[in-house]
Amino acid sequence: MNQARNPAEMELRQRLGIPADAGHVLVFSESSHWDPNWLFTAGEYFERFVHSNLDQALDALQQEPRRIYSVECMFFLRMYWDRYPEKQALIREYVNNGRLRLTSSGVTTADTIVPSAEAILRDLLIGQEWLRANGMHQEPKLAYFTDSFGCTPSLPSMLSAAGFDRTAITRVDGMYFMGCDLESAKNFPRPGSTAERLLKQERSLDFVWRDQSGAELLTHWNAYTYGQGDMLAFTGLSRVYLVRVAFSNRSDSHIARRIHEYTAQLSPYSRTPYLYCPIGFDFVEPIPELTSLLDRYNQNHYPTTGVWVVNAGLDDYLSLIEFHKETLPVIQLDPNPYWTGFYTARPTLKQRGGKLVNNLLLAEKLSFHPQNQLPEENIAARLEEAWWRAAVSNHHDFITGTSPDRVAEEEQIPWLDQALQSVNPVLEQLSQGLPSPSTHLQGGDSVRWERVDDTIRIKTTHYHLQLDENAGGIVIQQLHSRDSQTPLLQAASNELVSYQESGGLWRMGYEFAGGKWKESARDRRNPVPIKVIGREGGLELSSQVELDGELFTHRLFISNTSPLIFGRVEGKAAQGHTVTVRLNTGIHTNNLWMDTPGGMVKRPPERIYYPTYWPLHRFVHIQAEAGRGLAVFQAFPGAISYQPDGRLELVAARNATKEKVFGFISIPGNPASGHERESYTFDYALLFTEKGDWQENNLAAHLRTFSISPWSEKKDRSPQIAAESILTTNIPDVWVAAIKPASRGEGIIVRLNALTTPELPVLLSSPEIKVTQAFLCDARERDIHPLTVQNGATEVRMAGTVATVRLITSETYG
Repeated sequence: MNQARNPAEMELRQRLGIPADAGHVLVFSESSHWDPNWLFTAGEYFERFVHSNLDQALDALQQEPRRIYSVECMFFLRMYWDRYPEKQALIREYVNNGRLRLTSSGVTTADTIVPSAEAILRDLLIGQEWLRANGMHQEPKLAYFTDSFGCTPSLPSMLSAAGFDRTAITRVDGMYFMGCDLESAKNFPRPGSTAERLLKQERSLDFVWRDQSGAELLTHWNAYTYGQGDMLAFTGLSRVYLVRVAFSNRSDSHIARRIHEYTAQLSPYSRTPYLYCPIGFDFVEPIPELTSLLDRYNQNHYPTTGVWVVNAGLDDYLSLIEFHKETLPVIQLDPNPYWTGFYTARPTLKQRGGKLVNNLLLAEKLSFHPQNQLPEENIAARLEEAWWRAAVSNHHDFITGTSPDRVAEEEQIPWLDQALQSVNPVLEQLSQGLPSPSTHLQGGDSVRWERVDDTIRIKTTHYHLQLDENAGGIVIQQLHSRDSQTPLLQAASNELVSYQESGGLWRMGYEFAGGKWKESARDRRNPVPIKVIGREGGLELSSQVELDGELFTHRLFISNTSPLIFGRVEGKAAQGHTVTVRLNTGIHTNNLWMDTPGGMVKRPPERIYYPTYWPLHRFVHIQAEAGRGLAVFQAFPGAISYQPDGRLELVAARNATKEKVFGFISIPGNPASGHERESYTFDYALLFTEKGDWQENNLAAHLRTFSISPWSEKKDRSPQIAAESILTTNIPDVWVAAIKPASRGEGIIVRLNALTTPELPVLLSSPEIKVTQAFLCDARERDIHPLTVQNGATEVRMAGTVATVRLITSETYG
């Protein structure tokens, strides 16, 4: 099959050893998926598997000059580098000549749903900088998310901002993954899912992923898992360490049969001459003499099958696909929900991870405050190891909470606690003597309220509320707009509800056949006393509620100066239970607008599951056709469901221990169990909107307002407010996410974030930082082009939702 091809494509084919007349090419890319600390600790994984995996890979590269072996992330590569200095020169050589191929620059293969955009971007930077510091110059354009449980729908915006233009993913909503469901593969793909669209409608595993902001990524989906080709030279069940049943079979007939199977699976879903088959399930060792096996197949079978097989990198495959980009579908993709339990599993671990990143960012910003007398570089050095730990915590089995108790309690939580403890002295030093500025919660008239029998009535400049102690806690019986007297909630709202479930760390009990999800408790003791306390800037209401034997403290804070109604739930869900905050909104809609890491997404109320708990990053906005709406904010990522009757539920606490079918059958793909042993503090806020969408109601600004909690101490508010004043923008919807010393090059690096691409130029200015030059760069701090600096302000035309700017100041040059 001799087709006219682009000369650049022919040159790449020639480099990979693909004949000019090969009409069908099957690319085998080999790696090994190394989880830093999933079922075992990092040290245990290294000694049991990674050490020998890398030894064998380096030996194979020495013995087979055309062999390519891929490494997914830097975590274990750094560990091997540090422990075996005699191998450093060899590793450096293979990385720099591309034979040890990097499928990302990240420290880990990150989850992209729970961590913030800045946490993920910093992960990609830190790994790249470790390579540079050790003389390795490979800078991948590919970021491979091998085993993440879904991805942020704004992944194109985030990766584009870091200089990546291609990706590959595996787990998407509605797909079949062997061992993860105890039902027939015939029940997949699920109706209405991403998997169904790609397999049945587009019939393509390669596509251009375009997000809400217009950013694009060339994307491949591993529909048959990330270890599809693992058994190429083996018979048996699997080479994965958990269920290793594999016997070497290197016969010509066996290899040919396997290649025929892979080709038959993949061919119906290819729009190009190229097929991709990954080798690389968890901790599998390299296949001995892989290139020799493929050469033998080509010699013996290519003349009759017309399929040429080659060992190359995933990036090579995507480069071949790119020559046929015009044939690929362009898709706006939200590959969620894959699983929903991990959004809120181990909430205290997630809170530690979020707090660590927030504290690191705050310390970096304050290092540029005019009051600081310490060199910014010294502060950066003190934060370096904590940033590495923060990056490691992004891993899709760390921040997700899907490791067993032993690993979480002996390694993951201590790592986060140690990192937090190392940052605290830096923050304390930088915060000394900062002024105590006023906040949105200070000032204004005191809130008017009265208690009549068991009823509490409250009037603010924004709302009229009524609560009843007979309703079981801080339950809002009536809530009206003060101006229009419009009812803003229907029926009792803000009630704590407990569900008994058979879910676990990955999944909620409604997700799988034979699972359980059933409302089990609401506190109906009559009455439940409500304490009303006048506090600075407003009124606090609190009560204690008992659910399934566990005691919760539920608080509400209302002020005259802010339209936000703040809520707080403190407690621990009973084992095998999930606790939600229920709001009967009376709003009927088909659209949930949510922020995600990297941008915004519009979601339906339900997909695949009923109910559907979506990942809630920081806020959601729902709006009725008549215009009335509700925004809900959360301090840390969580989960939210919306049902057609207008009921909105936020997960406030979760302690589901292990997925069980019919209460006793374990699911092989979800082997870990976990218990929540600590009380958790869940902060949220409500904002009622009269008309307009999330943009017209300026929810980005309200989000920053929500970040100043009414329950925080004054000493904790001062650093946060001071940090926000160091560099400012002229557009309220664009905020400064990070200010840091440059890791690469000179000057100050500033990260700008927005929820959608700004239409107008952004002016970045500071009363204290005197900028002489500025450059737009990517998140890996590689300059793109110079920016205009005029009257102390830097003009930035943002091409997406994330922009990175390098500021050169007069001090930079001394």
